[in-house]
Amino acid sequence: MLLMLPLLGTMILAGCGTRQSVDTVRLKSRLFDAVKVIGGRGTGLGQFIKPRSVAVDRQDNLYVADITGRVQKFSSNGVFLSFWQMPQTDLGKPKGMGRDSMGNIIVVEPHYSRVNHFTTAGKLVAQWGKPGTSPGELAFPRAVAVNSSGEILVSEYGKAERVQRFSALGKRFLGSFGHAGSGPGEFNRAEGLAIDAADRIYVADSCNHRVQVFSPDGRFLRSYGQAGSGLGELSYPYDICVDPAGRQYVCEFGNSRVQVFDAQDRQLEVLGAPGSDPGQFGNPWSLALDSAGNLYVADSGNNRVQKFLRRPR
Repeated sequence: MLLMLPLLGTMILAGCGTRQSVDTVRLKSRLFDAVKVIGGRGTGLGQFIKPRSVAVDRQDNLYVADITGRVQKFSSNGVFLSFWQMPQTDLGKPKGMGRDSMGNIIVVEPHYSRVNHFTTAGKLVAQWGKPGTSPGELAFPRAVAVNSSGEILVSEYGKAERVQRFSALGKRFLGSFGHAGSGPGEFNRAEGLAIDAADRIYVADSCNHRVQVFSPDGRFLRSYGQAGSGLGELSYPYDICVDPAGRQYVCEFGNSRVQVFDAQDRQLEVLGAPGSDPGQFGNPWSLALDSAGNLYVADSGNNRVQKFLRRPR
């Protein structure tokens, strides 16, 4: 569990004439030294209303999508840099982000059944997706992940409980796996996706309160987790990341925490607990790891992003 040490408050100039509070608190953790708070409630630059998705680019800049329909860009130190607005939000707001093999930022629009690719400057370079439940069509897509071949995995829930695989920029449908249910390889609201160093696929099977692991071609391998709040138990896991060592970071919307598991699915530690102090969470939605192993968490209920600073290795 986390131990909060005295607050090291700082103020950082956020750009465009705004100022943004970034609070850093030391932690007692096996993997992380401290946590830094980025943003706060509001619609101004560097502020958020229920941030639900995060991603990082090749330079470790941070991108955050919230329910205002904006995508905001921050430096690795949490300084606001720029933003762009999704042009259509009447049907719903973006949810689900990633980075493609060309370094573009992927933004998913579930209610429009489409996937967008933006340059790091916010220029739209590709948009794809056709509504429907047939192979290659999209029905409420929720998350994306990209494997070592540049192929894009997309999770869907509701009308189609599945994960589909596409070539780069969605140009070609390559296959799918999963359907509704609670058995091995079945899903009940498939949410976050992750890919490990061997291209195995990890699915946050949120309403089944578990994580499922699949081979690169979608063959079921194993699963772990069950409903609960104890160690190793899960409550609505909404996202997952896997680091180069195979450690799995699971974001629990229901328990307001992040659990860390090793490559053998053994529980290592818990980050956070319900609350609004630095290092605590209010229904977190999304995770991202940068190249240094720092962990970003979209702390939706607290209208902020938290950055867990990796302990020197």
